[in-house]
Amino acid sequence: MNPVREQAEYLLTKGFFTLLRFCPAPVIYGLCRGVAALFYALAAKRRSITLRNLSLAFPELTAKERLKIARKAYDHFGQMIAESAMVLSGKINREQLIAMVDGSEMPRLLELERNSDKGILAITGHLGNFELMSHYTGTQSIRQGNVVARKGSNKLIDARIVTPMRESFGNHVIYKHRALPNVARALKRGEHVGLLIDIKSNRKEGVPVTFFGKETVAIKSSAYLQIKLKPLVVPLAMVRTAPRRYKLIAGEPIEWIDNGKPLDEQIKELTQIHQASLEKLIRETPEQWLWMHNRWKI
Repeated sequence: MNPVREQAEYLLTKGFFTLLRFCPAPVIYGLCRGVAALFYALAAKRRSITLRNLSLAFPELTAKERLKIARKAYDHFGQMIAESAMVLSGKINREQLIAMVDGSEMPRLLELERNSDKGILAITGHLGNFELMSHYTGTQSIRQGNVVARKGSNKLIDARIVTPMRESFGNHVIYKHRALPNVARALKRGEHVGLLIDIKSNRKEGVPVTFFGKETVAIKSSAYLQIKLKPLVVPLAMVRTAPRRYKLIAGEPIEWIDNGKPLDEQIKELTQIHQASLEKLIRETPEQWLWMHNRWKI
């Protein structure tokens, strides 16, 4: 990126988040939810993908019921953007975040942590508020937590705003480019890693799976890591229960025993199990998943 443009974007971004500190939370929520509603109304292609995905996943629902889920999903992500902006601007700090979350299932994770020398691989998706979930678990875990994130195009914004914010709650950032070796090293050290497994992959990097009864391709890294390193693998999500209130949901650890089949077949089978565990979480709160992305490309 051009250095002048990079500096200008950084200063504008910094100024924007400085201004947000003086805005009441209801104003920030209202603005972001309004933008999300506008995007739903005007972005016809993305709205079409959303409704098509919902028809594939829930053929038993009426068109009206699917439309209701779609609108709620956009509103949910409007609220999520508002909360991310408030974290970046310092309007949601560590103590406030902890107060927002029903962490009654966190002791189960801490018990797993105490009773094993292995790291925890938390598999999750774009469900609930996955950004706040990584912050919250970072404040609670005893061992070092790691989040896998994509680098932005502006190095100044990444280095001075985004990365410090992500690490201010106790986590370490592993950037997505060539992330697998760094994730493996963290797990070998007994640290924890959160991995989003619901993004669509290609057949070179992923494996075919069934998701909501329809075939797609899923990333296989979580299965590969479990088979090779044997970390504790736990499905995890943090879903909205009320305005500015969340509940952490921790599934039972997923077990896997070498069945003697070739590695590729085992990875495919275990990837399917991982995807099924995520699907189960999504079905409980479908209005909080990212239906806008092209999960089942036709």
